[in-house]
Amino acid sequence: MIGIMKTKFLLLARQPASFIIITIIICVFAYFLGLGSQASFKVAVYSDLSKQQTKDYMNELQKIPETEFVLLQEEEAIKQVEIGQYEVAVHLMEDGFEQIISPDFMDTALLNNELTTIYSKLSQKEAIITALPLEEQNRANQIINEAYAHPSFHIAYSSFTNNEGFIWDSKLHSLFGFSLFMVIYTVANGVYPIITERKNHIWDRLTVSAVGKTEIYMANILYSILIGYLQIVLVLCIFHFLVGVDFYGGFYKTLLLIIPYLLCIVALAIFIASVASTPGKFNAIITIMAVPLAMLGGAYWPLEIVTSEVILALSYISPITYGLELLYGVTLDNRPFMEIIQPLSVLLFMSVVLMGIGINVMEKRGQ
Repeated sequence: MIGIMKTKFLLLARQPASFIIITIIICVFAYFLGLGSQASFKVAVYSDLSKQQTKDYMNELQKIPETEFVLLQEEEAIKQVEIGQYEVAVHLMEDGFEQIISPDFMDTALLNNELTTIYSKLSQKEAIITALPLEEQNRANQIINEAYAHPSFHIAYSSFTNNEGFIWDSKLHSLFGFSLFMVIYTVANGVYPIITERKNHIWDRLTVSAVGKTEIYMANILYSILIGYLQIVLVLCIFHFLVGVDFYGGFYKTLLLIIPYLLCIVALAIFIASVASTPGKFNAIITIMAVPLAMLGGAYWPLEIVTSEVILALSYISPITYGLELLYGVTLDNRPFMEIIQPLSVLLFMSVVLMGIGINVMEKRGQ
């Protein structure tokens, strides 16, 4: 069995194009559909303050999430709002600020609150420093900056929802959805050789050489799971460590709970391989089934926004439905293990049924 798996990984190393392309597609689609929709909101800024004060205020403004502040000249900033390039411009002054907004800008109060907080913070800092003798001002500035960087206590914000609440994170949804969807093709590529090897009587030669059919099946199943697992782990690590997607403390749990989903997809691919008599039919069935399973399972959009009872009923036949429920359970919902047993059990049940039927049909066709 080890020898068969080693051979398959060597073949993958020689022809990794499909694996690499699918991985890139997952990353690109997850980024542009998830993170791209969260692009920073741009705000024009012009200032009457000194260069150092303007720099201090800009540094604080850039800390506001999902907002990018661009420093421009006064005429240019106002012009950009007039032509619709920016929806708002902020005028920084000694005694306060003012906003020049377009008619469509609806977040004036939120931006005003952020700016007021920053002005209060920096004005307080400046008042403390200017109240001290000149020779002590640099030292006081360092102490205040250090206090901001390492506060004596931290304020944590939390929210609550009812049990019926729908929590939405477009970044995680795009990442999880496209990962579970596209890995179907990777797993199918791992199962595909079973059809060609049986058709070309390679399995007959292996069994003659004292390699049992059980070992051959196990080698193919483990190989298919491992390449799918490797791909998803690679994608999740890229988005977690490089892109900075928040997994709400459940990153390592997602790496574990992706395994039952992959086992179910391998079982589904083996079932399709048993039904398809040729490699061409296998590829066609996988292509036809993967997209509907993704749509029904909520890979493209959350099932919570679907109102059709028929679609919601059909979603229960898609493994992606239960895969997403597992991943959301340990990230967004932060559920304990006992509350995710149901989707886990369904995936394992589907795996056993599909695997059993698929292998039995294969063996009967071989006879």
